[in-house]
Amino acid sequence: MTKTSRLFHGVLLVSAITLSVTACGQKGQLVGGATYQATTEVPTPTTVVQSPAPTPTPEPLKQKKVKVFYSDQDEMKLIEKEVTISYKQDADVYEAVLNALKKSDDPKAIPLFDDLTFTSTSFDKVKGELKIDLKFGPKTQLGAPGEELFLQALKKTVFQFPEVKSLYVLKNGKQVDSLMGHLELPYPIKRPN
Repeated sequence: MTKTSRLFHGVLLVSAITLSVTACGQKGQLVGGATYQATTEVPTPTTVVQSPAPTPTPEPLKQKKVKVFYSDQDEMKLIEKEVTISYKQDADVYEAVLNALKKSDDPKAIPLFDDLTFTSTSFDKVKGELKIDLKFGPKTQLGAPGEELFLQALKKTVFQFPEVKSLYVLKNGKQVDSLMGHLELPYPIKRPN
């Protein structure tokens, strides 16, 4: 026998012994007088019970009746409407009421704020200061009478909350002298006495 052939036979012998000892993954037991008996282990099926993931219960929305102001069809006077707004936290009430100015269910009450975005609204309770930042759309540019009604509607809507003492209005993040170029915009707008 050649050296390669003996090596090959040795490898085969070791493999055969290894396979018989492990019995292809089956457990073996010695029974009686050294007789080897193979047993098959049957895995018991396990069922995994998954409890449904808890769904977060939505926080109930608070509701409040507020006054909002619109223009008449001729932009000559303000029309006052009472609406119900919904909000999550007390701090969200100002943003909710301002957004209510953007839509009207009454065809005779024309929203002055429909093409406008309130990009930020923040209230400082200690100072009583409400700061809002506006982004105008192309339809928001009104004439002088429209700008007057716009400012009146904004002031009446915000100052119905007794805790608001002053209103800081920004346009695109900046303090401006006039929102639409017709009327001077005070900074801040103070609560009327």
